[in-house]
Amino acid sequence: MFGNIMRTFRVNNGLSQTNFVDAIQRSNSNFNNLDVVTLSRWERGVTTPHLKRQNELLDLIGVNIFDVWEANDSQAVLAGLTNKFNNNGYIDMNMHVQTEVTVINSNNSFLLEKITQLIDVIFEYEDNVMLSNLEDLGLSRKAIIEKIINQYSGELTLVTVNGQLIGHLLSANYKLAADFLEQVLVSKEDRAHLVVTFNCTHYSSFTDTMGREAYKFLQSLNPDKELYILLKSKRIFDLFFSLGCEYRSVRSNDRSMKVMNLDSTKMKSQRTWMDIIANYKGEENE
Repeated sequence: MFGNIMRTFRVNNGLSQTNFVDAIQRSNSNFNNLDVVTLSRWERGVTTPHLKRQNELLDLIGVNIFDVWEANDSQAVLAGLTNKFNNNGYIDMNMHVQTEVTVINSNNSFLLEKITQLIDVIFEYEDNVMLSNLEDLGLSRKAIIEKIINQYSGELTLVTVNGQLIGHLLSANYKLAADFLEQVLVSKEDRAHLVVTFNCTHYSSFTDTMGREAYKFLQSLNPDKELYILLKSKRIFDLFFSLGCEYRSVRSNDRSMKVMNLDSTKMKSQRTWMDIIANYKGEENE
């Protein structure tokens, strides 16, 4: 697929392989060592560059890698990660399930009234420092989620089976951390894409939560923005560590948790992330 794209672009623009190599080198110094022989091997599918280099080349010719990435079956993609999901969380279940996904944002925040029990599950199970700091202000749990959604561009994704929660993700913009847990940000200029709380107990909920959030993150117009994920669960920590995230610890009011972080370049250079996101896009278009 990659080789066909490169060759089609070159031919359609009337470029010889020599001219195309020259144009690539002038556009990106990372390809100063590229030669015609290597390009020819790419175009014929004999070899392919590292995924990071594929991303850089596709960006140069204006191709979104997700438009050409072939999504694999989600169960196969996540097979190596399933042992890291926290199956002692919300509910025990068989591997094959029919899930229901609910996304709540400022356009439908009135739905929070109907899911107060699920909100309680999240608060009580996660022991999240950010949410605890907001509770210390005397706000109800529903009011906290409503505040994050309406004042900090928040979005809550819930995945349920027969009404039982098997996955959730609450995101917000960096201003939430600046106001209530500033230790999360590394500087006043930090504009992180913040995942306030996340958990999943089954592979079927991972694509609909983190796959969706990762895709949103990669659509950012700021290439320097990083994804920050707040968590305490060791299993979820191991999951994101295996996906290339770095981490640090933060403390507030005698509470501590981990901040996992990943930038867009590193995310797009890992096949597992690419497959996760591509599977989300595939489900979205079904």
